[in-house]
Amino acid sequence: MDPHDESAADEWLTLQEASERLGVASSTLRRWGDEGLVPIKRTLGGHRRFSGQAIARLATLPPQVLSNVAPPDPAPAMPWGVDERALAQQDWHARMASHGGPERMRGLGQRLLGLLAQYAARRGDEERFLAEAREVGIAYGTEARASGVSLYETVEAFLFFRTSFAGIGMPIIGVSQPLGPEEAAALHVRVDRFMDTVLLGVIEGYEQPHG
Repeated sequence: MDPHDESAADEWLTLQEASERLGVASSTLRRWGDEGLVPIKRTLGGHRRFSGQAIARLATLPPQVLSNVAPPDPAPAMPWGVDERALAQQDWHARMASHGGPERMRGLGQRLLGLLAQYAARRGDEERFLAEAREVGIAYGTEARASGVSLYETVEAFLFFRTSFAGIGMPIIGVSQPLGPEEAAALHVRVDRFMDTVLLGVIEGYEQPHG
């Protein structure tokens, strides 16, 4: 085994480092990572890190082969990892869409993901982040009611997005540093508390008097 390959096995490269080793544009490598052609993980701040082992293997390919790598067409996705095709199949989505809800929900989702990353990374200022999470939930609930969906459907929609956060949020939080079982369990408790706060805000926002 090549010593470089062996050392790369435990190495995770920044976007710039990986693109320089391969001699491809950063945008191309970013796309390959997003499409699963190159294994990636994300730091606490959401930055991509590329598998050094995979980059080393790709570097052995002839340039003409590398330049012809083309990822399959992706399913359209919202910025926080929600498959829009799956989203479009949800009964509540059509009613929200008729009121322009998805675009506003998109912005709320981006804000919520940013808050979640900050909340999980810091041990201080918890109440401030939880208060902001509650505000996002209230805005979500208010928007859902204005879109004409029921409270049941509003909670159903929130759980749909929460599942997506579980798929994207926890890897972002966990991969930047090794966590023991106790720390990992504590992190899950913190994230659950955050999302529970959002859900209570959603219900509060939906039930607020509208006049």
